[in-house]
Amino acid sequence: MTKRTYILIFSLLGFFSLGYAIYRSTSVRTTVMENGMQVVYGEPQHGLILGLCLLAGMCILGIVLLLMDRKDWTEDAKVLSKRTVEPFK
Repeated sequence: MTKRTYILIFSLLGFFSLGYAIYRSTSVRTTVMENGMQVVYGEPQHGLILGLCLLAGMCILGIVLLLMDRKDWTEDAKVLSKRTVEPFK
């Protein structure tokens, strides 16, 4: 895989993990009383949100490190044949 492929994968992974973390953090918290017991539905899971944000941060850091290393961006022309051309006499 090339650096461009890794940058694309990291950017998609970071985007989706950050988007899902925002989606989960805005969920509605519902509290229901049943038989004298309090039950909570849809409470945001702070550990999950923190983990997704850390994953997105590491993806962004990986993208930055890949962009800072500029070598190997261009591929050298590959020699496909070993024929040599002799000048006309």
